[in-house]
Amino acid sequence: MSDILNIILIALFGTLAVVYFYRYFKNRGRIMIQDQQWSYIRILFLTLGVLSIVTLISQHNSMSFLDYCRVICMIVAVSGYMVVRDGVGETGMVAMGKFYPWHMVRAYDYKDVKNVVEVYFTVESTKKDKPDEYTTKELDFSKTDRDILMRFLEINLGRKYTRMKKKTQ
Repeated sequence: MSDILNIILIALFGTLAVVYFYRYFKNRGRIMIQDQQWSYIRILFLTLGVLSIVTLISQHNSMSFLDYCRVICMIVAVSGYMVVRDGVGETGMVAMGKFYPWHMVRAYDYKDVKNVVEVYFTVESTKKDKPDEYTTKELDFSKTDRDILMRFLEINLGRKYTRMKKKTQ
């Protein structure tokens, strides 16, 4: 059972590592204003990476070859996730490492929260069978970047600013 679980985790984290590093190398020059890096998901991934390293150090005598492969795949996947950044650039926006050109953004809205500026982008569907299905991408930017970000969005998106319905929590 342990070997099967290790193989599944190796495949999962190996795939994640390839996807994140592919997205990083594809989008690294496109971002001019980066989002605020530390979110709950990033902290969770970093914790997973630290726990993997602790496992590697503390259990290295009793680990099998598949255990080593699993831990290495997890560390590489976490590293890939940590280097992928979201943000906006001259040609479009990047959310979760995926690039969306400005012509795909239908509208945007923003909200000032405690220490971040939350920006919501409504993005056109990329599914050919569901062309009317839109998604909303949220990026959190630092308050120190607020003025630059607002001018940047006004220049690049102009009239696409729209007040959106707020989610009820």
